[in-house]
Amino acid sequence: MSKIDMVSVVIPTLNEAGTIGETIKTIRKVLRYPHEIIVVDGNSTDNTREIVKKENCRLIVESKRGYGVALKTGVEHAKGDVVVMVDGDGTYEIKDINKLLEAMCDENAELCLGARMNGLYDKSMDVTNFLGNKAITFLFNLLYRQRLVDSQSGFRVIMRSALEKVELKEEDMAFATEMLVRFAKKGFKIIEVPTSYKPRVYGKSKLKRVKAGLEIFRVLIRGVKD
Repeated sequence: MSKIDMVSVVIPTLNEAGTIGETIKTIRKVLRYPHEIIVVDGNSTDNTREIVKKENCRLIVESKRGYGVALKTGVEHAKGDVVVMVDGDGTYEIKDINKLLEAMCDENAELCLGARMNGLYDKSMDVTNFLGNKAITFLFNLLYRQRLVDSQSGFRVIMRSALEKVELKEEDMAFATEMLVRFAKKGFKIIEVPTSYKPRVYGKSKLKRVKAGLEIFRVLIRGVKD
């Protein structure tokens, strides 16, 4: 396995006070590599930021909202040669973080996704999101000759050197798909590791399904042309 000097964990947050503290604690407990944790907060109105400060993490307050905006901001401040992206809502299985890192290194991949679709807890993903994910993943695989199971996973491990070779422009949920499209077009190796996905226990999802779906399909089609 290739040597990892440092891992930068980037967590986008917006009103995640009920889960962000435990997410940070779990990362610190299980991650076996030198690391930093960067929380990018989109102006939360609960006490998310206060909790992050108590946990001694690097906190960046991003005035411009958007999933992609937060992740790009986090990457800009990251120091690691590997970047981990994971949500702070407690839905992802943080204990699998080492499996993703090791698989990426063992297979010389530029990107490793945590594939959730065969590890869904009861009521963790509703039918609309499940079918939408399946449709998006099918189209991505068809257009870009991939064999992914869960293209929309927000739990991903990425080589910093690969990120520096692509220009990611999307500012919201389509950011995750744009990354896949750009990586596929560059010929980067994209792999998956099975993981699980838990129900949200605090707050509400920020996903605006119709808007996100239209943006994602636009990115998929546009990526074929440019």
